[in-house]
Amino acid sequence: MTLTRQLWILLTLTAVLAFGGTFIISMFSARDYMAGQLRLKNQDNAASLALTLSQLDKDLATLELLVSAQFDSGHYRSIDISDMDGKPLVTRENPALHFQGPQWLPQLFPIRVEPGFAEIQDGWNRFGRLTLQSDSSFVYLSLWQETKRLAFWFALGLLLSGGVGSLLLKRIVSPLNDVVGQAEAIGERRFIQIAVPKTREFSRVVLAMNALSGRIQRLLSDEAERLEELRRKSHYDPLTGLLQRQPFMNHLDSLLSHEDASSSGILIFGRISGLDTLNRTLGREVTDQLLRRVGENLNSFIEDKEGCCAGRIGGSDFALLVPGRDDVLCLAQEFSEQLHLSGDEANLSDERLMPVGATTFAPGEELSVLLSRTDGAMISAEREGGLAIEIADPSLKTVPFSDLKSWKNALDGALHPEDVKLAHYPVMGRNGLILHEECPVRVRLNGEWQTAAVVMPWVSRLGLLPKMDRLVVEKALIRLSQDSEGVGIHLSAEAMCDKSFCSDLVSFLQRSNSGMKGTLWIEVPESAVFRHLTQFRFLCEALKPFNCRIGLEHVGNHLKRIGQLHDLGIDFIKIDASLIREIDQQVGNQALVRGLCTIAHTIGLQVIAEGVKTNAEKEYLPQLGLDGMTGPAIKI
Repeated sequence: MTLTRQLWILLTLTAVLAFGGTFIISMFSARDYMAGQLRLKNQDNAASLALTLSQLDKDLATLELLVSAQFDSGHYRSIDISDMDGKPLVTRENPALHFQGPQWLPQLFPIRVEPGFAEIQDGWNRFGRLTLQSDSSFVYLSLWQETKRLAFWFALGLLLSGGVGSLLLKRIVSPLNDVVGQAEAIGERRFIQIAVPKTREFSRVVLAMNALSGRIQRLLSDEAERLEELRRKSHYDPLTGLLQRQPFMNHLDSLLSHEDASSSGILIFGRISGLDTLNRTLGREVTDQLLRRVGENLNSFIEDKEGCCAGRIGGSDFALLVPGRDDVLCLAQEFSEQLHLSGDEANLSDERLMPVGATTFAPGEELSVLLSRTDGAMISAEREGGLAIEIADPSLKTVPFSDLKSWKNALDGALHPEDVKLAHYPVMGRNGLILHEECPVRVRLNGEWQTAAVVMPWVSRLGLLPKMDRLVVEKALIRLSQDSEGVGIHLSAEAMCDKSFCSDLVSFLQRSNSGMKGTLWIEVPESAVFRHLTQFRFLCEALKPFNCRIGLEHVGNHLKRIGQLHDLGIDFIKIDASLIREIDQQVGNQALVRGLCTIAHTIGLQVIAEGVKTNAEKEYLPQLGLDGMTGPAIKI
């Protein structure tokens, strides 16, 4: 019940009680006053008429004439003249007038007025007795009129006070809407801050809730900073600032298992030959300077390239991973230039041997095969000497088309509901129950169903991601309307930033929400969220009214910014497979995942592990606080 309604109820009850008390008191007072006046009137009129009759002849005609004149001049119930023995001489009576009002009034407030008595003299002798009774029905009419006037003024006062009180209450409690909004936001795991109102009682509540939100935000920020520092110490080479070998290989392995545009791309290896000789001849300080310059230049090179990472995979070996690209020769040349530039900046006058080997990789390719091919290309370049670059051509073609035009023609004809379907893989909770089904897209090309890992890189290059995501949403809603308890789908950054797509998504949900038997789980890549935080916030606000759960996938590469999630109201995060790989043996990753679970659980998020490959990983993950897991090792 709203405060305004409660105010009206309170005012109405107060007015009714006041009116009732006033009514009863005024009615009794008015009744007693009028009864007293009627009694005086009866007595005075009886005495006056008796005096007049005493001075006149006492014949019956005269008596009747004077009594009739008196009776007709006022509201009388009866006038009687009787002799001293009680024998009636003259009698005039009127029937009791019917009161034209509520009958409860005479019943609640009966009026009993004694008649007036007087003796009629005939000289010094007593002639008779006069009895005069006034009609009291007009008193009830007067009381009823007074009651209606009293009720009118009370009702008018109630309306005026209620209206003015409502306006004042609305103004006074206007900050309460912000307080309610903040409380609802906290219930949705959005820890926001609001302005402190002037009303003292509200300001105390707001200050307390703002303090709570502030503490949560600081906790997240501090824990994110700690995790980021832990990640840098455990994953990055302290001298170059590049990824160490194992984290780099884990990241590459996780990309190969993704079902999006990042599952294909370019891998480049480079080597600074003769580093041991350089260390012996020029000293460790010069060698370290060279390595630092390599790290700085490679980090600068990948800074504006989304999804790229560089690593030091050996004492003198470096690697560059570029997902979603196929211009391998161009990137290999730029990588070689960065190595050469580092030697110049380290003041090395002699030309160094810096071979570079590169190749492209396709979705689902075996990590060992990819590494062997790239390493072989670098060894071939090293044999050629100087700054040679060798490109290894993959022997296995896993894509149905080789050029952009062919892909465009194929996809233009395939992005229709009948040529698109959803696969399904279980996401299992720690209790062994299925949380939802992860549903990557499948597209039929030339009569064969292709995985998202094969199709999505080309869909992305052709700018067809919003169209593809529309089809995915439609398919997911159809499945939810049938028998699925939960369906998880992936949204691309391009679709999230497309206003028309967001409008269509809301329209789809409005039409389907009543028929959805399960829950729609929507996942957006972590990198896309932090690149387009405003658009993601808008998406969260738009989807919250529906039966949706919103979360981040591939979480783990932007730990420093994880505190920015405190006001988004998301429901879950999925930890990237690179942090899950061999986690039963990786102490550093164990601490990172445990810390991520602590942060997420602080704001009520579920934590799910991606890409669980082995039973050892599956058995160890619950010890770290994971709420669920998915991957090849998770089967129903």
